[in-house]
Amino acid sequence: ENDQMDWRDLHVLAVLHREGSLAGAARALGVNHATVSRRVSALEESLGHRLVRRLARSTPLTEKGEEVAGIALEMERQAHRIERLAHAAQGTLTGRVRLTAPPVLASEIIIPALRELRAAHPDLQIVVSANSHLASLDSGEADLAVRMVEPQGRQNIVRRIGSVAFALFANRTIAKLPPHRWRFIAFDETLAHVPQQRWLREFAAERPLDLLTGDYHSQRAAAEAGLGVALLPCIMAERNPTLVRVTGEQPDPRPVWLVVHSDLKDAPAVRAVGDLLIAAIS
Repeated sequence: ENDQMDWRDLHVLAVLHREGSLAGAARALGVNHATVSRRVSALEESLGHRLVRRLARSTPLTEKGEEVAGIALEMERQAHRIERLAHAAQGTLTGRVRLTAPPVLASEIIIPALRELRAAHPDLQIVVSANSHLASLDSGEADLAVRMVEPQGRQNIVRRIGSVAFALFANRTIAKLPPHRWRFIAFDETLAHVPQQRWLREFAAERPLDLLTGDYHSQRAAAEAGLGVALLPCIMAERNPTLVRVTGEQPDPRPVWLVVHSDLKDAPAVRAVGDLLIAAIS
């Protein structure tokens, strides 16, 4: 009986996988370093497999460890789902929640995450406006906003909920060209000021930025079509089978903030959408 697996050890492995090191996992779990190590060793013993390689600065998982952690993360997601369903059973949310977000976050993260919320609350109407401009919460254009620019304004509750990484991607034909022959796909003047565009100009140096467009979806389409190298959000490009990353160099990730109008922070429907955004984006 004693060699039975402790389910809590699986949770520790999942956190270790997410954080990438024993110290990071210990911090996230609020326990000490030795406890994480002991729990992982116990799991290795009960499964009869080595799950992590203990290196000085990081703790990468073995192939078997990756496999087990993947299942553990799925179990964690299902456990959260049970909690949400139990919570939903206490009453269906109704009404309308208006949300504004940058187009790339709306299409790649937020809209795919809305399915469970819709299933739990079929009477809730969600209005998603994918805008590059900053909709005003005070003027009633939106109840919640997700932003990649630090929000100003005193009426609102602001919380940093994650970040978006960017990297350089191209189709396979362009990726085979020597770097001095790269041409770049960039933003037009409407977004020429954003930090990642400034980084791209510096990286390109003498090389041409000669296809300009106002949004990431067009830039991705241009990169797929072989029109050059584009600096794209990793969440968008990494899932794309026709694009490959062409260099390890990249700008700093952009932080993502959630803004909720302070008058609405306790409204159950707004809170439910806010919780979903925090879970999806973090």
